[in-house]
Amino acid sequence: ELTTAVVARVLGTALGDDVQRRAVAELASTIQRALADGEAVKIRVRGPASLYEALQPVLAGHLEQVEFTETSELDLTVAIDESLFETRIAQWSAALSEIVG
Repeated sequence: ELTTAVVARVLGTALGDDVQRRAVAELASTIQRALADGEAVKIRVRGPASLYEALQPVLAGHLEQVEFTETSELDLTVAIDESLFETRIAQWSAALSEIVG
């Protein structure tokens, strides 16, 4: 039982990191498509600084359009004009907790 709990925690951490990388990569791809459209005026980003830092290479040429608000939430949310995109990491984490717990 102890071994199972330890393995579950280790796998949860490793999988969590992978889920975060994939979620941020998908969000970055969405932002790139929106910025390529050329009509994006304002980009509002909310979430943890660590995930925002992963997006900065995509936003580099558009920092004057970006407004970042740091939060303690697990998810990164990006609003581009009227469209809203988010990572959904909190939902995945909750599902994993139910399985492990």
